[in-house]
Amino acid sequence: MQSNASRLGLCGLRNIGNTCFMNSVIQCLSHTQELTRFLRSHHGSRSSSTKDQQILHEFAKLIQEMWTSNVHTVTPMELKRAFSTKHRMYSDYNQQDAQEFLRFFLDSLHSALNSGVKGETLNIDDNLSDNKKADLTWEWYTRHENSLVRDLFVGQLKSTLKCTTCGNTSVTFDPFWDLSVPLPSSSRCKLEACLDLFIREEVLDGDEMPTCAKCKTRRKCTKSFTIQRFPKYLVIHLKRFSETRWSKLSNIVEFPTSDSELNMGSYGANSNSNVHYSLYAISNHMGSTAGGHYVALCKHPVSRKWHEFNDNIVSEALSENHLVSSSAYILFYERT
Repeated sequence: MQSNASRLGLCGLRNIGNTCFMNSVIQCLSHTQELTRFLRSHHGSRSSSTKDQQILHEFAKLIQEMWTSNVHTVTPMELKRAFSTKHRMYSDYNQQDAQEFLRFFLDSLHSALNSGVKGETLNIDDNLSDNKKADLTWEWYTRHENSLVRDLFVGQLKSTLKCTTCGNTSVTFDPFWDLSVPLPSSSRCKLEACLDLFIREEVLDGDEMPTCAKCKTRRKCTKSFTIQRFPKYLVIHLKRFSETRWSKLSNIVEFPTSDSELNMGSYGANSNSNVHYSLYAISNHMGSTAGGHYVALCKHPVSRKWHEFNDNIVSEALSENHLVSSSAYILFYERT
């Protein structure tokens, strides 16, 4: 018999009408240890003032129930209701995109907890080093956006624009909640190939030409990304769907599944650092674009075993070689 602690959280979520997209994401967030630790001890009030605070309240209640011993299935009806009040497009029972839901959901949790102060504009001396600019931008951002959710999930991207005429470069730093990475045309590739495509230099020409600050006119430029600041929890979204959602790519992306196996160091703005991550959850989408079905694969924080969460059904332990498949859609990594 497994110990009680290693059974906690192995709780299914009932499907209340095409809500597998939501159930899959909730299971991945439920296995995000620092978020769940916070939510299990969070006691907000039902009369919380904002819609976001009501979402947080219902989510905390749901997580507490999911991590109660001998609870095997719960119904996320109240959370769905609170979320739909804020985001009307979720008020019916149509299938939705899990990654889009995740973004809206984390944004609501962040807003409910945000103690940041809006106000001052950002003025940065252009003569400062890139790293100093990055730090000042981050400090400014975190004064405005200050919550546990931001602490856990947000990183910082460095975008470099270089004029092909005069060679002038300008850098900007932006927060990111996840990385949406394109898939190469090969039917099987490694995650690194997707990340390479994400950060690779692209040429901005024609209609896309930006104005060079030095030439004072529109010029052909190159643009590239690197990661300035790595988040505690890194969410990688594999762009399987076309913009119109009419087609879906079924490439197999081989992603690192073992502890500390993903090293993001080579994508950092400051080279030679090792930045290791361990996979702990996957949101899988099976089937076609029209409908299909979502499940979650999550690693239990105590037993360290993988389980499949298919709505209300939770599988027994899975072996690690079940994790990589053509269904993998959102990958959740924890920094080690």
